[in-house]
Amino acid sequence: MKIFLSELKERFPEFEIRNDSEKAFFTGFSYDSREINEGDLYIPIVGERFDGHAFIADALAEGGAVALCEKSKVSYLEDVTKPIILVDSVEEGLKKVLNYSIGYIKKPVVAITGSTGKTTTKRMLVSILQKHMRVLSADRYNTVWGNSVLLGNYDGEDVIVLECGMDRKGEIAWHVMSVDPDYGVLLNIGDVHAEKVGSIDDIFQEKKDLADYMERTGKPLVLNIDDPRLRHLAENYNKDAELITFGKDSSATFQIEDISVDQKGTHFKFRYYNDNVVDVSLAVYGEGYVYDAMAAIIVANDLGVSIDNCVKDIAEFESSSARFEKLEYGDITIINDGYNANPTSMKMAVETFAKLYADKYYTIAVLADMKELGDVSDERHTEIAQLVASKKFNELYYLGEHVEKFQDARLLESADEVAAMLNTKLEGLGGKKVAILLKGSHSFGLYQVPDFLKKLGAV
Repeated sequence: MKIFLSELKERFPEFEIRNDSEKAFFTGFSYDSREINEGDLYIPIVGERFDGHAFIADALAEGGAVALCEKSKVSYLEDVTKPIILVDSVEEGLKKVLNYSIGYIKKPVVAITGSTGKTTTKRMLVSILQKHMRVLSADRYNTVWGNSVLLGNYDGEDVIVLECGMDRKGEIAWHVMSVDPDYGVLLNIGDVHAEKVGSIDDIFQEKKDLADYMERTGKPLVLNIDDPRLRHLAENYNKDAELITFGKDSSATFQIEDISVDQKGTHFKFRYYNDNVVDVSLAVYGEGYVYDAMAAIIVANDLGVSIDNCVKDIAEFESSSARFEKLEYGDITIINDGYNANPTSMKMAVETFAKLYADKYYTIAVLADMKELGDVSDERHTEIAQLVASKKFNELYYLGEHVEKFQDARLLESADEVAAMLNTKLEGLGGKKVAILLKGSHSFGLYQVPDFLKKLGAV
């Protein structure tokens, strides 16, 4: 990628360019002045506690070729001699520049969003596609800022797979207008980020921006119609636009059937065009993974991978660290699902753990608060507490302010304390088969407990 400023001036006459040069160009994007590459366009992020404009000079001195800068912040440009694109807002400027820049990419871009399962679906799709073509994707990016860096690294790959996250209003619309996806995947609507976005209906309206964009452009949208809000969206979708639906619902293009979970993983069937029925086995645990897998199979198949190969390839997919990760140490099994938590993933973790281990194991559940739920936090924690009570685990421990909702739960203060408790507990349970569930929002650090136990010599 090589984008000349002269091209941007012609396309966007509203841009004011300081220190202009006919030969000036950039070859990629960066929003971190400490990690900037030679020839990058520097994007100054404005956050609640920092302003990237303060690092424009540093970024350009470290090899950046050009920088964006809001017109109201030119005071940061003293002694800067490299080209600057002055814009009314960095976000609007980035949207225009990124959208123009990726016009040179003629290969399909896949955009995946939803309240849960985005990262897993992305990884599942990549795990299929990379066996048949070159794929550009990355685990670390799910914002416009991050995906701009990823897209700037394009080097002739056959397909680009993006995760589109959201933690405030307008972000999904900004995302799709910036990256112009050729495929959209909308997985579900939940209370994640309700604290910043509002009610679940507000969250739906934000996620719906992806569907609206795909409908408007006529490009394929892959949609889970078991989610009631998304089913309503499908029922009112433009009949001339390309919509591919999946779910247990009998009207789905790809109908999911016979889901089961056992010690070997998760299994299901799906029925598609002309009543073809296909069996799928996954090496991960939980019904939610079925929806992620179905979405990945649909997109991969539409991109040219046969259904047989999709099913064979996805069977090799393994869960990533701290996402219902099964760790076995002799008679001790740890389910490390501490990467993050929301009502959907918490429910799936508790139900799956109980199904797999409640009968023949001594069960210890270590749970923590689900963050960023806003006004529905009390209600959702109460629902999870009722579910947990019905499972009758042998022992229950809890981190966070909602501990009183969880019957018989003992309060712990930190992941270190969890590890110390388990270290002592496991000594007294020698000879028994023990299963431990770790589940809570990332900030509680439960994902670190297995490593702490290794250091203590407990496992």
